[in-house]
Amino acid sequence: MTSPNYANHFSDRNVPFGIASSATHQKPQAVTRLGNFVLYLDDLSAGGIFSTIEGLPDAIFTRQTLNDFAALPKTIHNGVRGLIQGVFQADGIKGFPKGSVEDISTVTMHLPVQISDFAGKIL
Repeated sequence: MTSPNYANHFSDRNVPFGIASSATHQKPQAVTRLGNFVLYLDDLSAGGIFSTIEGLPDAIFTRQTLNDFAALPKTIHNGVRGLIQGVFQADGIKGFPKGSVEDISTVTMHLPVQISDFAGKIL
């Protein structure tokens, strides 16, 4: 039995953020998904795609959870999404640096945020 293909849920209108790793990106880090492709956001950042986003901390996408990124203002989240959408709409998946894109079948997804209880203990 094959898994259902949910690529249609991941169009350029839905640029979700998550945490993933793979054989070529061994440390869990921030990603997004477009179709059946995962884009490693730190690779995109290193390529300068996000250089115009004011207030986006250096190395924010290398962290193993999205907690620090999620705490940033929504304008920064929207800026990151908007730049990804712009590249994708102009050039498709080929518009992103080759090493930043992997097929969904080659990645392992991880818990995207670290949750604490009300007393501040990590669960």
